Amino acid sequence: MSPQAYKFSYDNDYRVQHLINTNLSTGGLSGAAKAASAKLIREILGVTKVDAKNPPMPNPVIFPPYANSKKYGITHFGIMIPDLPAPHYFLACATMLGSSGFKVYDIDHAMSKDGPRHTAVLAHATAVSTQDGFKSYSMLDEMTIAKDGSLIKFAEDLEFSGLYPHYRLKSNRENFSVDLQLEATGDITWFCKSKVYNHLSLLTRYKGTITTHGESMDVSGLCTYEYARGSTPYLVRNKSIPEFAKFPFDTFSYQVIDLDDNTQLLLVLLGIVKSPFLVSAYLRTAGKNGTHRVNATVNFEVLNLQDQPAVAPDGSLTPMVKDFRWTIVAQDKKFNFEINGTVDTPMVFGLGRGFIGGYKWKGTRAGVATEGRGYIEYVDQRGQ
Repeated sequence: MSPQAYKFSYDNDYRVQHLINTNLSTGGLSGAAKAASAKLIREILGVTKVDAKNPPMPNPVIFPPYANSKKYGITHFGIMIPDLPAPHYFLACATMLGSSGFKVYDIDHAMSKDGPRHTAVLAHATAVSTQDGFKSYSMLDEMTIAKDGSLIKFAEDLEFSGLYPHYRLKSNRENFSVDLQLEATGDITWFCKSKVYNHLSLLTRYKGTITTHGESMDVSGLCTYEYARGSTPYLVRNKSIPEFAKFPFDTFSYQVIDLDDNTQLLLVLLGIVKSPFLVSAYLRTAGKNGTHRVNATVNFEVLNLQDQPAVAPDGSLTPMVKDFRWTIVAQDKKFNFEINGTVDTPMVFGLGRGFIGGYKWKGTRAGVATEGRGYIEYVDQRGQ
């Protein structure tokens, strides 16, 4: 069936299969097996515990790309902005150097001639430049990569440069370019920290220009600088893994909301075998070093899907979120949130096998009405 002819059916069976509600499980492992598996995976990945003391900055504060490492086979760098002025609304700059072996992330159709270990992918766009926002590269032939991470250059398309706390993001493709100066505030969020996997986020301020079709816009505000590195099966064998053998993380969403000029809320959903594995919220304020995973009951629910599926470059279809709700209920009511979001921008492919876009939201914070814009990454591979 062609994507143009494809229409979602909102009958009860379809909603159970494709509408996410982390209060419910739509299949997969039994209760005991699920709990045991989740505990083991959390220990291996080093998932941050609620209200635990936030680990310190790495020492030294460098973020290596591990391009030729025999210990780590994938690194991730990203800059995410949730609330640019119209018509841009959001900025995505999500990169992966190497491949993970995870179902949600491996983009097999974009593999370079040098195999999954030496393939890098880039998703880079705002709401007005999603059409050509995804590209893959040979890390051996098309990139310049400094061992300390001070320069990561994707052909002539984009480059990260600098060392903590000062960075620069510069990109240039036809009718779209970005030039941003970035300064980390010193506030760090650890999502995972273990011997096999690290994933962190730096609260960061940005200032610079975005240019489309020759017209430049000055922008500034709060963003996030992401870094991750991990061990992968491609260190052992630099060949694609069959779909059935990939690690079965099958749903993922990462969202960023700037609550004010200094405060940011990060939201994470990760699912395995059609069941929620991690649903969490992280609140941080510049200069307070108070970043932590909120001790709360966090739920994510997809209320409605878009009328048409999102179409990946290889022609595969993803049922795509339109309306959704986050609820965060804590004993300390100052951490309570309800966020009702609606995706209202075009989306760019390339965060793993999913898409990136922007949304408007209304809701409450500690019982007080508020609203704003958000950044969303969304992957749903449960039906693949």
